[in-house]
Amino acid sequence: MPRAKPPELTRRAALGLGAAGLMIPRFGVADAVAGNNRRFLFVHCAGGWDTTYCFQPGFGSSVVDMEPDSVAAEVGGITFVDNEARPHVRSFFESYASRTAIVNGIEVPSITHERCRRIMMTGSAEGQTDDWGAILAGEATSRYLLPYFVLSGTAFTAKYSSRVVRVGQDGQLTNLLSGKALAQTDRPYAVPSDARTALVDQYVRARMGAAAPDSAIATAAAGALDDAESLNAYLGTLDIGTYTQGCYQMAYHMATVFDVFQLGLARTALIEYKGWCSEGWDTHSNNDRQGLHFEELFDLLALGIADLDSRTAVDGGSLADETVIVLFSEMGRTPQLNGGNGRDHWTYTSAMVFGAGVRGGQVIGGFDDSGYGDNADYATGEVSDSGTGIHARNFGASLLALGDVDPGEDAPITALLA
Repeated sequence: MPRAKPPELTRRAALGLGAAGLMIPRFGVADAVAGNNRRFLFVHCAGGWDTTYCFQPGFGSSVVDMEPDSVAAEVGGITFVDNEARPHVRSFFESYASRTAIVNGIEVPSITHERCRRIMMTGSAEGQTDDWGAILAGEATSRYLLPYFVLSGTAFTAKYSSRVVRVGQDGQLTNLLSGKALAQTDRPYAVPSDARTALVDQYVRARMGAAAPDSAIATAAAGALDDAESLNAYLGTLDIGTYTQGCYQMAYHMATVFDVFQLGLARTALIEYKGWCSEGWDTHSNNDRQGLHFEELFDLLALGIADLDSRTAVDGGSLADETVIVLFSEMGRTPQLNGGNGRDHWTYTSAMVFGAGVRGGQVIGGFDDSGYGDNADYATGEVSDSGTGIHARNFGASLLALGDVDPGEDAPITALLA
């Protein structure tokens, strides 16, 4: 039985910009249009995807086991693996190839999920590192109430931990803001009335101002109170406390992120996609599930982009013109099938980048006949013997450069940037 698609994914946006939404203080509107204003949505496909089902047309290799009935295809400069069982993959590229770039052959030198996830998201296996979303939020020239909005998935932070806002699977963020969390502890407390809360806030402000009116602590405390009040004003408009379950969870999460972007509340966001019916991408057996995952992924991604294209940013322009979507998995899968018709962990993978500032209609890098990442010319994106291997660090440096943040010592892939 076909699954019903979610009704009107933009409904929260309509609420947020309607008569009620216009009465809410729109925090940071004056600042949000200045400087490095690109917004980034990171979509983590958890478990390790099989690039031969979409990004890696390894046909003709005696080492790479390709899926039966699949063929190499090209649409708008994007080469991919086509299969009649995955019409949404082809239709996505037919609609959005000009805004999409694929980066192939990214090296992630580990075979454990946690370590690969950290390397792919930070460029390092070290513990005290920030991921790309945290750095982009931390280095933003504008100030946001929810700088790095983690709706689902694992974020890595160190220097910019204060910029990360984790929503929580059970509405923890909204419960903290509303005070309901007090009633959910082991020793529950009654939530104070609004009048009493206002008196306490007034008292705290007065004491902090009298004790150290010019200190960083007093400024931070006053700012925290202001931020909490401003964010509480959005709770009736934004449905950020509901951790939606079901097959269309990713589409609802994208809509929530775009609501937050549209109101100028966040610069970066992270969501996790666990595959068809949340079965996960870690297919050590029954590798055919990868086809189901990719088909649903591109269906939901197209729904989300159609939603994004309909939205207006805080400066009155198109939200799509300032939004980047980064689609990635922490690892790839071995070129050959194992005895259980599955694939094991592999240290080379692909990623897809869509949207503002991206030079679309191209595939950067590639895989050799053994499934290893090829060297690439960073200026052209083409496979080249005289080029450089693509490490997760270089992929991340490219995203930082796309967000007008200094990538540091790691060379960005300039071919990715429009």
